[in-house]
Amino acid sequence: MSFKKALTVSAAVAASLAGSLLTASGAHAATPSSSTHVVSPAYSAYACRSWTTHNYAYITNNISIDSCYWVENNGYTISATIPFQNYSGTGVVYCAHAINVNTGGWAHDFGCGSGVSTGQGTTVAGTGGGAPGYSEYWDAPAGTYVVSTGFWLNGRYYGDVQSPRTTIGAH
Repeated sequence: MSFKKALTVSAAVAASLAGSLLTASGAHAATPSSSTHVVSPAYSAYACRSWTTHNYAYITNNISIDSCYWVENNGYTISATIPFQNYSGTGVVYCAHAINVNTGGWAHDFGCGSGVSTGQGTTVAGTGGGAPGYSEYWDAPAGTYVVSTGFWLNGRYYGDVQSPRTTIGAH
């Protein structure tokens, strides 16, 4: 099974468990958010995993990350931010993608933040590049999504930290 397929399967399992948090390095307990943000035109929405769990997800090597989404006022353009606490002494590249909650599949690649970062801060996905077709902003079709964040460390991807769900209405 390819790594991307394994992450997709992990995302599907996470979605079916109503927001359980899975990572490439093992399972982390998380308090799932029971509320879904329904976004309509003329309303924006912003939410982070830590608002529900009250902490960042500890991943490995003194690195913890969060997963946040922003829906623009048009009700369907989504971007992703990745708050982080990296006390490992090693810079990592933080990335994000959207997962369709209903199918478990990747819906969009936001790409990665610019540069490698240590300490505490926030990076915006898509400002530092990504796979072909990535973009910082995504005009999402109607559906329910989570933003999944992670990072690259020593050639290995860690993460799959999922934001609360957001539902994009017809537009």
